[in-house]
Amino acid sequence: MSRITSWTISASWTMMLAFALPVVAADWPTQSAATPTWDDEAPVDQVSFDEVPAPSPIPLHAEVTEALPDEAAVSIGQLVEEYLAARDAGLLADHPATAPFASAADGFPSFTPRWNHGLEWVTPEEDFRLHIGGRYQFDSAAFAVDDAVQDNLAVPYGDGVDFRRGRFRMDGTIYKIIDFATEIDFVNSFRSDNLAASITNPGFTEATTVALTDFWWQVRDVPILGAVKIGQQKEGIGFEHLVSSRFLPFMERSFNQDTFYGGLFNGFTPGISAMRNFGPQDRGLIHYGLYKPVNNVFGQSSGTGDYAVVGRLTRLLAWEEEGRYLLHVGVSGKQSTAISQPGVPGRVQAYRTRDAVRSGLSQDWPVPAGIALYGDDYQQVNAELAMVAGPWTLQSEYLVSGHQDARTRLTDPVAGTVVYHGGYIQLLRYLTDDYDRYDKKSGVFGRVLPSQNLVRDNRHWGGFGGGAWQLGARYNFLDLNDLGFNGGVLHNQTYGLNWFLNPNIKAQFNYSATYRDVAETVAFSEGSGWIHGFGSRVAMDF
Repeated sequence: MSRITSWTISASWTMMLAFALPVVAADWPTQSAATPTWDDEAPVDQVSFDEVPAPSPIPLHAEVTEALPDEAAVSIGQLVEEYLAARDAGLLADHPATAPFASAADGFPSFTPRWNHGLEWVTPEEDFRLHIGGRYQFDSAAFAVDDAVQDNLAVPYGDGVDFRRGRFRMDGTIYKIIDFATEIDFVNSFRSDNLAASITNPGFTEATTVALTDFWWQVRDVPILGAVKIGQQKEGIGFEHLVSSRFLPFMERSFNQDTFYGGLFNGFTPGISAMRNFGPQDRGLIHYGLYKPVNNVFGQSSGTGDYAVVGRLTRLLAWEEEGRYLLHVGVSGKQSTAISQPGVPGRVQAYRTRDAVRSGLSQDWPVPAGIALYGDDYQQVNAELAMVAGPWTLQSEYLVSGHQDARTRLTDPVAGTVVYHGGYIQLLRYLTDDYDRYDKKSGVFGRVLPSQNLVRDNRHWGGFGGGAWQLGARYNFLDLNDLGFNGGVLHNQTYGLNWFLNPNIKAQFNYSATYRDVAETVAFSEGSGWIHGFGSRVAMDF
């Protein structure tokens, strides 16, 4: 008899016994059981009972039956004991009712919670998965800025604190092949004119607003295409752009992020994309898509004819010891229209960046370099390199952007193609026995997994570990000067210390020195000088 059949008979027998208890003798099964025989015309007190033999024990499992007497009767207590013994021996493990993550009686899958660097609920084969979590990053910063810079900025640098990010997220999988993500960031801001002209708040009003980040769903394993994603997402350009803000080695990305990848939309764009690995050991990655350019954080655009085509191709030239030693190269490119708006003539594209250390609401972050150009479209090409050699990590990128038919006013003569460029190189070194983890599916670095957490024994404070410690240095530059359309040149050095208490919590300390060169910039020709920033961050994601 199969295990399933045996268990089904045993379960049915147990239920029958439970219902029969009120009408059988108290010392059953040593006494005979009886079945009532009804005569529809007989009085109730004349109902007779025919004697029937006591039931033979029905085994839970063949191995359990061998240990029982051939003709022994089984009490309910014995039945339960034998079931528990069979379960503990693993004899029922393949039965749906006792196997982990069993299906519910109504036919829908049953979820079991687990901790996977965040709280998840999963079904047995992970056909269904739900993760609910988020991230927060609390920053503090102080600055020492040359007067020439402070006096020539629309918004000067100021010491302060802020929540750099505060996001709530839900993501998961349904029906095995469909993934989804919904994420909201509660820490965005805007500044508007003070229409009431209040004496207590003259000039402008600042406020925070909720913004969309990841809002997409994707179908896995589409033939030829791979994973196809639809919705608000990151465009496939730039290595550090695609690294999650949870895993950045410095408090801020390079100037390229703000100037070219992120702009006024936090780096998330509505569109459709496809991504798949190729080659031996999935060492290659191709990622491409069609997007709708936006200049806001709400994934909204009503500009007629606006589009962007983006593609990225990467390859692992070396991959040893599951990524402890690797060499990654990649190239990505973008063809895009500038932004248009209904009722507003022409198309315009803004190029601007904030600094490597920041404080306060995002609307209050100084802009040391920036310019806006009219023109129909622009092109970008980005090259990337990453190398991991045990505790050492080297990462570098360089981008060139060409803006067609550039002019600062729509009525000005067309000047031609204006070329801006920027890049960075950074070197990081773990002081502990750790290394940066590379994710082949996305072609970038992922979560740091310390070899020792801060507290190794979760039950008391007796087992301390050191966590993971990392030092880093980065040189970062941006050049927004070309053909007289000059938005400024920035040179930056950033030095950092990272302490990963565990995979979910870290502390970061950064010193940033930026030289602002605007000598050739008409609007800020007197604003060149040094900007020193000292920043710290406490971050948690789950």
